[in-house]
Amino acid sequence: MLHQLGDQFINGLTLGMLYILVALGLNIILGLMGVVNFSHGSFFMLGAYVAIDLRPHLGFWPAIFCAALIIGVLGMLFESSLIRPLYRRIPEYTLLLTYGAALIFEQFVRWKWGDISIPSQTPEYLAGSVNIGGFIVPLYKDVFLVGITILILIGVWLLINKTDIGMIIRAGTRDAEMVRILGVNMPLMFTLVFGIGSFMAGLAGALAAPVYAIIPTLASQWIVLTFVIVIVGGIGSFWGAVVGGLIVGMVQSMVELIPNLGPTMIDLSGFIIMAIILLIRPRGIFGVEGLFE
Repeated sequence: MLHQLGDQFINGLTLGMLYILVALGLNIILGLMGVVNFSHGSFFMLGAYVAIDLRPHLGFWPAIFCAALIIGVLGMLFESSLIRPLYRRIPEYTLLLTYGAALIFEQFVRWKWGDISIPSQTPEYLAGSVNIGGFIVPLYKDVFLVGITILILIGVWLLINKTDIGMIIRAGTRDAEMVRILGVNMPLMFTLVFGIGSFMAGLAGALAAPVYAIIPTLASQWIVLTFVIVIVGGIGSFWGAVVGGLIVGMVQSMVELIPNLGPTMIDLSGFIIMAIILLIRPRGIFGVEGLFE
């Protein structure tokens, strides 16, 4: 039993790390711009598909980076051309737009890549397993993904807390109008932030491609859970996305150990956590109204 708990703990940690990458990108967009972006899961999905297509031509690592960069640029174009004209209208317009875009992206994927799952292999030097404290774990899934996510999180934290762009992002989440009055080009900043969030979603998808079944419904599966994580951790909170992703990933993994519970209960576990958190602390664990910290 102890060995099973250890295995599920490691699986939950890996799953939580991917959740963090996707949720943090969404939280940046939601915290600064107030945009309920239902197409965020589509950028995760597209990152996986683009990385798979680029790998034979560029190699494993360049394909992951280029896929994330392409999705980041796509996000910037999406925001500047479609979302920006709706900022002065009611928020429901952007919600409906991004939801409709998600449906379009899914049908595009079906047309371009089909409905069948596309396999993606890890490089040979990452395909093996390692012994960690008596547990045999896959090198790529449970070691590399955790390590690279930690490095990415450190980079994002430094960007937000130690750079001028980060200072503007944090100030903009508190009072975007005042930042605009001080001479900051907020439309350009919004586009940049949307691109950063999309880049992170695309990067998460590219990293997840060798681990999960890449199918057109991947976007709808992940976007709902990503919103759950953001709500649990707190809208606009860096550490909220981190803690929320880890909590949901760990709980989902541990629920698998309970006998007679099927996949439906595993999926529901995230919503149960969200309901409990909302009853205790409606803003989420680290949520502070109007502040990205």
